[in-house]
Amino acid sequence: MDMRPACIALGYFCGSFLTADLVVRARTGKPRWDSFGNPGTANVMSRLGTRCGIIVLCGDILKTVLACICGFYLLPGPERLGVLYTGFGAVIGHCWPVWKGFHGGKGVACVGVAAVLFSPAIGLGALIGGGAAVLVSGYLAIGSAVIATLLPSLAFLLERGMQPTAVLAAAGAVLLLRHRKNFVRIANGEEQRKKFLGLV
Repeated sequence: MDMRPACIALGYFCGSFLTADLVVRARTGKPRWDSFGNPGTANVMSRLGTRCGIIVLCGDILKTVLACICGFYLLPGPERLGVLYTGFGAVIGHCWPVWKGFHGGKGVACVGVAAVLFSPAIGLGALIGGGAAVLVSGYLAIGSAVIATLLPSLAFLLERGMQPTAVLAAAGAVLLLRHRKNFVRIANGEEQRKKFLGLV
């Protein structure tokens, strides 16, 4: 029996839990995050402060880890395909949660965690490259684009096979899709360039 669809479905269920809803309820008394826009770490941090942003980040990390652990046992094997597919499902659930009208986050943390758990070399390589791009450019979206590019590239170069390469390429495509408005604003000179750690 092909367990890949079950892994994706399980990951979607875990990923569709948005920590931002709990944070905004505790902080403001409002039932949901909807009125604040994107329920991601960066947006929460800018609107409610660093502490709230870190809580959301930890929630995104934990739900992806939980999904990947379940996937490891649901589809065991040295290739860690169960981890990969549940991680991808978590990304889809985070970005397009059905119970919120398919309005979710941008998926950077979920993609990064899933990639690291699938292959530390691929995941860390992509995250380091993306982080460097953010420091140099001052744009979070540019870092996401670098991560999206490096994930399938590293999988191909490290000879992990076509299936993982394709799934990581799909995850990268999700990142690019979720940041498309940011790319347009950058091209038009409308996106605010931030200075990180005073290095740029």
